[in-house]
Amino acid sequence: MRGLFTATVAGITCILGNLAWGQLAWGQGVVSQLPEDGAWVRFEGTYAQVELRPETASGKVEIDPWIEHVTIKSVGSETGTFLGQEVPCRWIEIKIERGRERDGKVDTGLTGLEIYKVLVPEVAVMSENVDSEGVPNSFLPLVKGFRKVGKAPPKPLVEPALQLYPLGILVGYYRELQVVANDVDAEVGIGAIKAKQLQGEIKIERPESRTVQLSTVWKSTEVPFGVARWSAKLTRDTKDAQAPRSDYKPVSEVSIEMRAKETGKDAKSELNVQ
Repeated sequence: MRGLFTATVAGITCILGNLAWGQLAWGQGVVSQLPEDGAWVRFEGTYAQVELRPETASGKVEIDPWIEHVTIKSVGSETGTFLGQEVPCRWIEIKIERGRERDGKVDTGLTGLEIYKVLVPEVAVMSENVDSEGVPNSFLPLVKGFRKVGKAPPKPLVEPALQLYPLGILVGYYRELQVVANDVDAEVGIGAIKAKQLQGEIKIERPESRTVQLSTVWKSTEVPFGVARWSAKLTRDTKDAQAPRSDYKPVSEVSIEMRAKETGKDAKSELNVQ
């Protein structure tokens, strides 16, 4: 399983490498509001990949979906320096587990576990896609932070903002998100939750490849951190660099579906770092 997992992750990395980070940067994303300290939410879902092979009898190769769990916690607060000022900040911990199910748990292997512990300025967390001046909220700024992969010790983050996309969480940043519906049932596992459903699409095209990502996010103030559910579908087409656009042929597809399944108020950090 781990060999297949590593090979498939490499394939996904290749797909996502065709996207421009400046245009697709997961920022506010799963943290669009700050609950009280100790609050947590766990999402569950699947992460799937299909390789399209027209020369085969079935026309495609489907890799069995992985299980994915994402847990977000509020695990403390302190004052930090942001834009030259001392401001209230919150420690947020995001744990991502991806792998096959084994004995009722996710077998993450060597690389399927990531934990981010970041100190974010409270004033920087916004529920809308743009700020009061219409500037897109493309990143969640950090005062400091740490990342742990697998069994390796946590390492300090050098980036000034939280970047979970692309391999951490497969939802890109969209300059424009269209409201699909208001006050819809998010259909999650924590009871009846009313949410705003938003959708965005981005297309990145090069002479030899075209990548399209479509994402849907269900935002709700009834869920810790403001997001109840998200899904994403990423497809990649290729052609010869000199061929016309009509020659594009689909070669791969990655999709994910995540829903809130459990919440609580007793969050504890798994990383003893500050």
